[in-house]
Amino acid sequence: MRVTDRQRYDIVGTRVEGAKGQNAKDLETLSTLRRVNRVSDDPNGVAAGVNIKDRIASNQQFQKNVEFSKGMLERSENALGGMQDNLIRLKELAIGMANDTYDHSSRLAASEEVQEILKELVQLGNTTFNNRYVFSGFRSGTAALSLDGKFLGDDGAVMLQVGENQFQQINLQSRDLFEASVDERAAGHTNMLDTVEELLAGLHNNSKDGIRFAIGEIDFQLDKAATFQAKVGSVVTSLNGATERAGRSVDMDKTTLSSVFDADIFEASSDFRRSEAVLQSTLLASTKLLQPSLLNFLQ
Repeated sequence: MRVTDRQRYDIVGTRVEGAKGQNAKDLETLSTLRRVNRVSDDPNGVAAGVNIKDRIASNQQFQKNVEFSKGMLERSENALGGMQDNLIRLKELAIGMANDTYDHSSRLAASEEVQEILKELVQLGNTTFNNRYVFSGFRSGTAALSLDGKFLGDDGAVMLQVGENQFQQINLQSRDLFEASVDERAAGHTNMLDTVEELLAGLHNNSKDGIRFAIGEIDFQLDKAATFQAKVGSVVTSLNGATERAGRSVDMDKTTLSSVFDADIFEASSDFRRSEAVLQSTLLASTKLLQPSLLNFLQ
């Protein structure tokens, strides 16, 4: 074979392979609707895409953290609402039993309901979420209240990341809910469940003064429960803001990622038709170029 023939075959082969490669690439783009299918397609875009995907994953995890936190706070809020309902019922009973129209036997009968409410308050104090006690602080594997009303948790503040460089406390430091502080004790107040015990003592002892004293303490405990419930509402509001910010960030990053990697279907279709036409014309031209003429044969 002459050198000129070899060069001719090489030129034809190069043109055909180039046209086939471009057509295959355009077909892949059209079938996947992705502009970037490998690093070589757009190295800078791929590098930027890695960072965007990492940011999307982080914000989606933040959203999951928020949902977990809201679930825990919702359980805490429900428990606090149950405590308030029981305290209100205790106050109703106390007001009724402080009246002179009731005798000792009636007060003893009322004490049975108070005893049941006491048990209910302990159960509410030991509310769990995801198998963890919501009022126990860091000691979430331990019940917050013992059967005699002693607080068994600690003052740990459980923090969870809900945004970039943003952490949120998701639990209530509940010692002050169940126990009277030093200042409160100095003012004559007691623990939540001790208040119930005082009402029980008044009923058992047929003491109207004891019952009336318990009424004031029940009001004090109701105020504390309401304060803690307001704290829950404040945290939930903050978490709602965090999840909205994370959601907006995810949406924007997905749009940016789409602009980097995704192909426009109309443009991809047009490019494929164009490269297919080029391939067909290249094959046709190559066939004619490679056909030996009579003159070439006779040389």
